[in-house]
Amino acid sequence: MNYINYYKQMRLILIYDLPVVEEEERKIYQRFNRDLKKFGFSMLQFSVYSKVLQNDTSYKQLIIRLNRIIPKVGSVIIFKITEKQFQDMQYLTGAKNRYESIVGGRELVIFGGD
Repeated sequence: MNYINYYKQMRLILIYDLPVVEEEERKIYQRFNRDLKKFGFSMLQFSVYSKVLQNDTSYKQLIIRLNRIIPKVGSVIIFKITEKQFQDMQYLTGAKNRYESIVGGRELVIFGGD
């Protein structure tokens, strides 16, 4: 039986606020948003993304990759929580999006069409 320890598995939460007034700022915003998706992040809300991490080594590697794409202006905040803490998150209004209910702690995720 495969046992997944949800207290060891981590979830990285990334929150950002980037300026989008000028055309160049919008391009930077779009590029950053696209790169987050390439790194495997899924959107929880606008400017709030999450990614499942298996261990601290993958966390450290991801931080190195993120530092390469962080825009020079704006604010980007990350924090990690256990998968168990993430599963205990409560929605005061709204509902889980489909990525949250699909991802969980599974090792393989296949996103299909609606």
